Amino acid sequence: MKQQRKTLHTESLTLGDKTFYLDLKEAVNGRTYLVITQSKAIEDEKYERIKMILFQDDIPEFAEALSSVLEYYTPVEDPKTMEREAYIAQLRQRFPMAYLPWSKEDEAILTQLFKDGKTIPQLSKSMQRQEGAIRARLVKLGLVESAAAA
Repeated sequence: MKQQRKTLHTESLTLGDKTFYLDLKEAVNGRTYLVITQSKAIEDEKYERIKMILFQDDIPEFAEALSSVLEYYTPVEDPKTMEREAYIAQLRQRFPMAYLPWSKEDEAILTQLFKDGKTIPQLSKSMQRQEGAIRARLVKLGLVESAAAA
């Protein structure tokens, strides 16, 4: 007889025509895992389901990556419909150094962090500037050949 897996916690969220289920479960061996299911009605009484399973050892890294991505998510209005000053003010809520001149000290820090192997998102966070500004400065400093290569 198949043993039941214990559900430790469940959350659900409906967004439009999709419902997401997040189920934290305990396997028969006592280890936890997370099941994320997207369910969408495709016909009367028929559903399309997509599942993703994260095992106990993968959950912390997944959570960290998701958290990192969400740090960059802030809805920003289309700059074409905003006054330049208002756009920059809104952007500086996420990137306090946006559109400010680069100092020699900033360039030296960026150079060292880049040589230390930091990624563009890490450099963006450290320098408090947009990723595009980081790429452009790396090109200007001769650390990469083109912005596409960064």
